[in-house]
Amino acid sequence: MMEVLEPPFENVTAKSPLSITHPATIMYRGTLLRPNNDRNAMKAYLSTGLTPTRLDDIYKHLHYTGAPRFARPLHRQRLLGREIIITEDISEHLVWQQSKDPKIFIKPLRAYLLDYGFWREHLCSDAELHKSACGFILSYIWLISWESDFHIALQNKLIPTDLNWETWTKLVHSFTGIINTESLHQVARRYQYGELRLTRLNRIYRYTPTVFSLQNLFRGFMETSNWYRDIFRQNFGWILAAFAIFSVALSGIQVALMTDQLSHNSNFHRASYGFAVFSLVVLAGFLGAIISSWVVLTVYFYVIAKLYHHDVQLKRRSKGPATLV
Repeated sequence: MMEVLEPPFENVTAKSPLSITHPATIMYRGTLLRPNNDRNAMKAYLSTGLTPTRLDDIYKHLHYTGAPRFARPLHRQRLLGREIIITEDISEHLVWQQSKDPKIFIKPLRAYLLDYGFWREHLCSDAELHKSACGFILSYIWLISWESDFHIALQNKLIPTDLNWETWTKLVHSFTGIINTESLHQVARRYQYGELRLTRLNRIYRYTPTVFSLQNLFRGFMETSNWYRDIFRQNFGWILAAFAIFSVALSGIQVALMTDQLSHNSNFHRASYGFAVFSLVVLAGFLGAIISSWVVLTVYFYVIAKLYHHDVQLKRRSKGPATLV
């Protein structure tokens, strides 16, 4: 017998309902959807906004990107020096990046997810969507533990402006009484983990056979820049470290050859000669790899742009009279 799903909280906003406004249009698989227009468009809008598909595709590797523990509250994120960056991609929610300016990507919590009636009408009819929505709310319970966290969320426009602290605490109390926050069996499996590290997600998306593609190889999990200098800096920065190591080693060999102990040592001379030749070969290999990568990137982006242009024109012609060439 199929389980009857219910909202994961009591109707705590009945006395002071939140204002719900959905986007007029959203991008969905290359087309514009109007979620307010029909039920199918609304379901696609909810699925896009709540189902972390890209993380589900690599779920068995998520242990490499983050620990199976709750995400830190917002005040701790600030103490860690992380800038809060808004994302509307649910797969990027709670992904963090360690760089010169550390940041964490957070998807805002929309008012419809706190509305009891909306859950009954749209979310309780789909088990997977129900789990994803429950997991997303749970992530905000992690993020907003204290009233200081609540105010940080308001300042960063992460929660509805007409939501107050008292209503939030009532909702959390109701939610944690219904959803088992220990076993987490009622939420999407992505929320078995809290914060996920971007560099490791990129590595998985580039080199894991199950999700391998040319696009993933070049862009990784999350595309941050298409500038060549940024791509080379992110993917070939380690070559500078290799150059530095070889430079120090060759300088050391040069100094050693000038000493009385080693200047006439034929074995050391042969070893030094071999290492010098090896260094030149490695240098040539690195330069060849960089030049080859530049050529491949140039061709790749040109071909992708051409194919995308062709696909878009075909799709537009199928929808109406062709007006563009």
